[in-house]
Amino acid sequence: MNNVQLVGRVVIEPKLKTTGKGKPYMRLVLAVDGYWDRKSREMTTDFIPVKLWQKEATRCQHLVKGSLISVVGRVSVARYEKDGETAYVTEIVGEKIQFLSKPKSAKEVAG
Repeated sequence: MNNVQLVGRVVIEPKLKTTGKGKPYMRLVLAVDGYWDRKSREMTTDFIPVKLWQKEATRCQHLVKGSLISVVGRVSVARYEKDGETAYVTEIVGEKIQFLSKPKSAKEVAG
């Protein structure tokens, strides 16, 4: 079973784009709490690439950096050749998005 659920904040300003055939899509990066690092005594953060297609991409066009969302989807791994080497790209294909809050204000972040 290839199923994943993430909750995190949007790291970069997402932009709605279209393929050459007019299919809407959006790429975004989510900052998700990782694990507690005992050595540094801090919570780690993972930055996870997410790709949305069609209806979900269109629904998310109002997202801004800092928005808190939940993403349910699947892991996708693409393989390609570059300079004779095999390279892999792993991302989450978001199939269902839930909006959890507005972005934190600058005052909240500093605060």
